[in-house]
Amino acid sequence: MRGNFIAMIIYKGPVLMNIGKTEYAYNEIKRKICEGELSPLQDIVEEGLQRELRISRTPIREALQRLHKEGFVYIYPRKGTIVTEVTRDLIYDIFLARQLNEPFCTVLAGSIISREWLKEKRRAFKEPPADISGDNLRQYYIKHDRELHTRIIESCGNRFVANLLSIVHDHNHRIRMKTSNPANENYDHSVEEHTAIIDALLTGKEKEIEAAVLGHIQNSRDISLKYY
Repeated sequence: MRGNFIAMIIYKGPVLMNIGKTEYAYNEIKRKICEGELSPLQDIVEEGLQRELRISRTPIREALQRLHKEGFVYIYPRKGTIVTEVTRDLIYDIFLARQLNEPFCTVLAGSIISREWLKEKRRAFKEPPADISGDNLRQYYIKHDRELHTRIIESCGNRFVANLLSIVHDHNHRIRMKTSNPANENYDHSVEEHTAIIDALLTGKEKEIEAAVLGHIQNSRDISLKYY
Protein backbone atom coordinates (compact mmCIF):
# COMPACT_ATOMS: atom_id res chain seq x y z
CA MET A 1 0.00 0.00 0.00
CA ARG A 2 2.77 2.40 0.96
CA GLY A 3 4.64 1.63 -2.26
CA ASN A 4 1.55 2.34 -4.37
CA PHE A 5 0.98 5.60 -2.51
CA ILE A 6 4.54 6.76 -3.15
CA ALA A 7 4.25 5.81 -6.82
CA MET A 8 1.07 7.87 -7.11
CA ILE A 9 2.81 10.92 -5.68
CA ILE A 10 5.80 10.53 -7.99
CA TYR A 11 3.52 10.10 -11.01
CA LYS A 12 1.19 12.96 -10.15
CA GLY A 13 3.65 15.72 -11.06
CA PRO A 14 4.15 14.84 -14.75
CA VAL A 15 0.41 14.27 -15.22
CA LEU A 16 -0.45 17.74 -13.92
CA MET A 17 2.40 19.24 -15.92
CA ASN A 18 1.13 17.58 -19.11
CA ILE A 19 -2.42 18.79 -18.47
CA GLY A 20 -1.03 22.32 -18.13
CA LYS A 21 0.82 22.03 -21.43
CA THR A 22 -2.29 20.72 -23.18
CA GLU A 23 -4.35 23.64 -21.88
CA TYR A 24 -1.64 26.06 -22.98
CA ALA A 25 -1.53 24.52 -26.46
CA TYR A 26 -5.33 24.55 -26.68
CA ASN A 27 -5.55 28.23 -25.74
CA GLU A 28 -2.75 29.31 -28.07
CA ILE A 29 -4.00 27.39 -31.11
CA LYS A 30 -7.57 28.59 -30.53
CA ARG A 31 -6.34 32.17 -30.17
CA LYS A 32 -4.53 31.91 -33.51
CA ILE A 33 -7.70 30.58 -35.15
CA CYS A 34 -10.00 33.20 -33.61
CA GLU A 35 -7.67 36.09 -34.45
CA GLY A 36 -7.14 34.87 -38.01
CA GLU A 37 -3.46 34.01 -37.63
CA LEU A 38 -4.50 30.54 -38.77
CA SER A 39 -6.85 31.01 -41.71
CA PRO A 40 -9.88 28.86 -42.64
CA LEU A 41 -8.80 25.67 -44.45
CA GLN A 42 -5.15 26.30 -43.55
CA ASP A 43 -3.09 23.22 -42.72
CA ILE A 44 -1.99 23.00 -39.10
CA VAL A 45 1.60 21.78 -38.97
CA GLU A 46 2.19 20.02 -35.67
CA GLU A 47 5.97 20.23 -35.93
CA GLY A 48 5.79 23.99 -36.39
CA LEU A 49 3.55 24.36 -33.33
CA GLN A 50 5.93 22.19 -31.31
CA ARG A 51 8.81 24.52 -32.14
CA GLU A 52 6.82 27.70 -31.62
CA LEU A 53 5.17 26.67 -28.34
CA ARG A 54 8.22 24.69 -27.16
CA ILE A 55 6.22 21.66 -26.14
CA SER A 56 6.08 18.05 -27.31
CA ARG A 57 3.71 16.40 -29.78
CA THR A 58 1.37 14.84 -27.19
CA PRO A 59 -0.14 18.05 -25.73
CA ILE A 60 -0.42 19.50 -29.26
CA ARG A 61 -2.43 16.49 -30.41
CA GLU A 62 -4.58 16.48 -27.28
CA ALA A 63 -5.33 20.17 -27.84
CA LEU A 64 -6.24 19.54 -31.49
CA GLN A 65 -8.60 16.73 -30.50
CA ARG A 66 -10.42 19.12 -28.17
CA LEU A 67 -10.56 21.83 -30.84
CA HIS A 68 -11.92 19.25 -33.29
CA LYS A 69 -14.77 18.40 -30.89
CA GLU A 70 -15.54 22.10 -30.51
CA GLY A 71 -15.63 22.71 -34.26
CA PHE A 72 -12.48 24.80 -34.73
CA VAL A 73 -10.50 22.24 -36.76
CA TYR A 74 -11.05 19.21 -38.97
CA ILE A 75 -8.87 16.17 -38.29
CA TYR A 76 -8.35 13.77 -41.18
CA PRO A 77 -6.86 10.47 -39.92
CA ARG A 78 -3.38 9.84 -41.34
CA LYS A 79 -3.67 12.99 -43.47
CA GLY A 80 -3.56 16.02 -41.22
CA THR A 81 -5.52 18.82 -39.59
CA ILE A 82 -6.98 21.99 -41.09
CA VAL A 83 -8.83 25.00 -39.70
CA THR A 84 -12.59 24.90 -40.23
CA GLU A 85 -14.35 27.41 -42.45
CA VAL A 86 -16.62 30.22 -41.31
CA THR A 87 -19.80 29.38 -43.23
CA ARG A 88 -23.35 30.74 -43.32
CA ASP A 89 -24.48 27.56 -41.56
CA LEU A 90 -21.98 28.24 -38.78
CA ILE A 91 -23.29 31.79 -38.43
CA TYR A 92 -26.88 30.55 -38.14
CA ASP A 93 -25.90 27.85 -35.63
CA ILE A 94 -23.82 30.15 -33.43
CA PHE A 95 -26.46 32.86 -33.23
CA LEU A 96 -29.21 30.31 -32.57
CA ALA A 97 -27.15 28.93 -29.68
CA ARG A 98 -26.77 32.47 -28.37
CA GLN A 99 -30.49 33.19 -28.68
CA LEU A 100 -31.41 30.05 -26.77
CA ASN A 101 -28.92 30.48 -23.92
CA GLU A 102 -27.59 34.00 -23.56
CA PRO A 103 -30.71 35.81 -22.27
CA PHE A 104 -31.01 33.24 -19.47
CA CYS A 105 -27.28 33.46 -18.74
CA THR A 106 -27.39 37.27 -18.58
CA VAL A 107 -30.33 37.26 -16.17
CA LEU A 108 -28.42 34.89 -13.88
CA ALA A 109 -25.33 37.08 -14.05
CA GLY A 110 -27.26 40.24 -13.21
CA SER A 111 -27.12 39.72 -9.46
CA ILE A 112 -23.41 38.83 -9.49
CA ILE A 113 -21.66 41.43 -11.62
CA SER A 114 -20.42 44.49 -9.75
CA ARG A 115 -22.50 47.61 -10.37
CA GLU A 116 -19.32 49.70 -10.42
CA TRP A 117 -17.80 47.45 -13.09
CA LEU A 118 -20.94 47.79 -15.22
CA LYS A 119 -20.87 51.58 -14.90
CA GLU A 120 -17.20 51.66 -15.90
CA LYS A 121 -17.92 49.45 -18.90
CA ARG A 122 -20.82 51.69 -19.88
CA ARG A 123 -18.49 54.70 -19.86
CA ALA A 124 -16.00 52.78 -21.99
CA PHE A 125 -18.66 52.21 -24.66
CA LYS A 126 -20.03 55.74 -24.53
CA GLU A 127 -16.72 57.62 -24.26
CA PRO A 128 -14.00 56.05 -26.43
CA PRO A 129 -10.63 57.83 -26.55
CA ALA A 130 -10.79 60.82 -28.88
CA ASP A 131 -7.45 60.05 -30.52
CA ILE A 132 -8.31 56.64 -32.03
CA SER A 133 -10.07 55.88 -35.31
CA GLY A 134 -10.25 53.33 -38.12
CA ASP A 135 -9.11 49.83 -37.20
CA ASN A 136 -7.89 50.98 -33.78
CA LEU A 137 -11.42 52.11 -32.92
CA ARG A 138 -12.78 48.82 -34.25
CA GLN A 139 -10.38 46.86 -32.05
CA TYR A 140 -11.29 49.06 -29.08
CA TYR A 141 -14.99 48.20 -29.37
CA ILE A 142 -14.27 44.51 -30.04
CA LYS A 143 -12.17 44.41 -26.85
CA HIS A 144 -14.92 45.91 -24.70
CA ASP A 145 -17.57 43.76 -26.39
CA ARG A 146 -15.55 40.65 -25.52
CA GLU A 147 -14.94 41.80 -21.96
CA LEU A 148 -18.64 42.47 -21.32
CA HIS A 149 -19.84 39.16 -22.73
CA THR A 150 -17.03 37.23 -21.02
CA ARG A 151 -17.90 38.75 -17.65
CA ILE A 152 -21.56 37.85 -18.16
CA ILE A 153 -20.68 34.25 -19.06
CA GLU A 154 -18.28 33.85 -16.13
CA SER A 155 -20.83 35.31 -13.70
CA CYS A 156 -23.88 33.25 -14.65
CA GLY A 157 -23.23 30.63 -11.94
CA ASN A 158 -24.02 27.66 -14.19
CA ARG A 159 -20.86 25.94 -15.40
CA PHE A 160 -22.61 23.99 -18.16
CA VAL A 161 -24.14 27.10 -19.72
CA ALA A 162 -20.88 29.00 -19.18
CA ASN A 163 -18.79 26.31 -20.91
CA LEU A 164 -21.18 26.20 -23.86
CA LEU A 165 -21.31 29.97 -24.29
CA SER A 166 -17.55 30.30 -23.94
CA ILE A 167 -17.09 28.08 -27.00
CA VAL A 168 -19.95 29.81 -28.82
CA HIS A 169 -18.43 33.25 -28.23
CA ASP A 170 -15.04 32.13 -29.48
CA HIS A 171 -16.75 31.09 -32.72
CA ASN A 172 -18.65 34.38 -32.66
CA HIS A 173 -15.33 36.23 -32.46
CA ARG A 174 -14.14 34.35 -35.56
CA ILE A 175 -17.32 35.40 -37.36
CA ARG A 176 -16.85 39.03 -36.38
CA MET A 177 -13.21 39.09 -37.45
CA LYS A 178 -14.26 37.73 -40.85
CA THR A 179 -17.33 39.89 -41.46
CA SER A 180 -16.40 43.25 -39.96
CA ASN A 181 -14.09 46.05 -40.99
CA PRO A 182 -13.92 49.78 -40.21
CA ALA A 183 -15.81 50.61 -43.42
CA ASN A 184 -18.98 48.67 -42.52
CA GLU A 185 -19.00 48.95 -38.71
CA ASN A 186 -21.90 50.94 -37.27
CA TYR A 187 -20.51 51.86 -33.88
CA ASP A 188 -23.55 53.89 -32.87
CA HIS A 189 -25.80 50.83 -33.06
CA SER A 190 -23.24 48.67 -31.27
CA VAL A 191 -22.84 51.21 -28.47
CA GLU A 192 -26.60 51.59 -28.15
CA GLU A 193 -27.14 47.83 -27.91
CA HIS A 194 -24.39 47.21 -25.37
CA THR A 195 -25.39 50.12 -23.17
CA ALA A 196 -29.00 48.86 -23.32
CA ILE A 197 -27.80 45.51 -21.94
CA ILE A 198 -25.79 47.25 -19.22
CA ASP A 199 -28.69 49.55 -18.29
CA ALA A 200 -31.03 46.56 -18.06
CA LEU A 201 -28.54 44.75 -15.82
CA LEU A 202 -28.33 47.82 -13.59
CA THR A 203 -32.12 47.92 -13.21
CA GLY A 204 -32.27 44.17 -12.56
CA LYS A 205 -35.51 43.75 -14.52
CA GLU A 206 -35.46 40.31 -16.13
CA LYS A 207 -37.74 41.12 -19.07
CA GLU A 208 -35.67 44.18 -19.97
CA ILE A 209 -32.45 42.15 -19.76
CA GLU A 210 -33.84 39.41 -22.00
CA ALA A 211 -35.20 41.91 -24.54
CA ALA A 212 -31.92 43.85 -24.71
CA VAL A 213 -29.84 40.70 -25.15
CA LEU A 214 -32.15 39.20 -27.79
CA GLY A 215 -32.22 42.45 -29.75
CA HIS A 216 -28.43 42.62 -29.74
CA ILE A 217 -28.04 39.00 -30.85
CA GLN A 218 -30.54 39.34 -33.69
CA ASN A 219 -28.95 42.54 -34.99
CA SER A 220 -25.47 41.01 -34.77
CA ARG A 221 -26.66 37.96 -36.71
CA ASP A 222 -28.21 40.08 -39.45
CA ILE A 223 -25.04 42.19 -39.81
CA SER A 224 -22.83 39.08 -39.91
CA LEU A 225 -24.96 37.53 -42.66
CA LYS A 226 -25.08 40.81 -44.60
CA TYR A 227 -21.29 41.15 -44.73
CA TYR A 228 -20.45 37.45 -44.95
